[in-house]
Amino acid sequence: MKNKIFSLLIMCLVSPLAFAQSMDIGNRGQESPHAVDLILNISVDQTQYRAPAGIVVQISSDYSFVSRDAATDQVLQQTDKSGTVMFHTLTGSHEIRITGEGIEESSRTIVIMQQQSRDIENIVVKSKSNNAKYGIAQTGSSGVVSASSLNIPEKALKEFKAGSKALENKDYDGAKKHFSSATSIYEKYSLAFNGMGVAQMAAGDATAARASFEKAVEIDDHFAEGYRNLARLSLTAHDFEGMDALLTKSLLSEPLNAWALTYAAYSELQLHNFDAAIAHAHAAHGVPHAGLASVHIVAAHALEATNQSDEALKEYRLYLEEDPKGRDSDRAKQAIESLSGAKTK
Repeated sequence: MKNKIFSLLIMCLVSPLAFAQSMDIGNRGQESPHAVDLILNISVDQTQYRAPAGIVVQISSDYSFVSRDAATDQVLQQTDKSGTVMFHTLTGSHEIRITGEGIEESSRTIVIMQQQSRDIENIVVKSKSNNAKYGIAQTGSSGVVSASSLNIPEKALKEFKAGSKALENKDYDGAKKHFSSATSIYEKYSLAFNGMGVAQMAAGDATAARASFEKAVEIDDHFAEGYRNLARLSLTAHDFEGMDALLTKSLLSEPLNAWALTYAAYSELQLHNFDAAIAHAHAAHGVPHAGLASVHIVAAHALEATNQSDEALKEYRLYLEEDPKGRDSDRAKQAIESLSGAKTK
């Protein structure tokens, strides 16, 4: 995906090309996939109710590689007592399947972008008993499960799984066929419409992908992943206003998603909504955000634009602490030198 950046500030700032590279959401250079940590926080019915230990999470990926420390067929792990599981995997598209006693089976597709070294996803599954107290209560989060995600017919679920498998194998035509069949059987299958959009986007049909993602969020207006996928398309089209609106909606359901917080800040920087950019950047820093150190570059730009040089200095230094050899490290050092010199004059 091409992402040319414009309207950046003048003095001591990252060049548009370098900044675009540091904020790359795709694999424009066709780089080889690299290792990442995928952390999944599983909740039951609502995000404040974390799943108990022992829920089974299965992951499969584009590259038939799941763990650096395990054989490729060892793709199952169980949640810990906090409802969390971590996989060592690669950038790219991954299919997640969650099963366990007392919960309904759940599947979803997650795409880990090339610039990330860690991805954190909050996933809500449905309890069979419809009892929100099934899980372990956690504070500081909220979430809603759409009624459309319940009672999916077995035939539709089978087609969805087949579509997800085809997507993993980069058989995009096959994936679209299965996802289409799934939505024909169950017209409110938001996950299948999202999967269709992922397949269409991977095949280069952005127009069709947008229609599929829009259908997914129309069915489930709390579907954060669908809003994020739409935001990715808006970023490609340089529609920063639309991107910001979509990410704002996604954050209503998943307020701690580091990617959404980072790119909300970035879109607001482009729109010169500096206060909002600073707020979202600070929120991103407040959650694990490995691989997204560039959020501090965003914050620094916004702070400089609002004449907060001391705070901008802190952000440049945070960037260097988190990614000392990053793409923007030299420019961050130059900005620190320039701002520090200005203070002594």
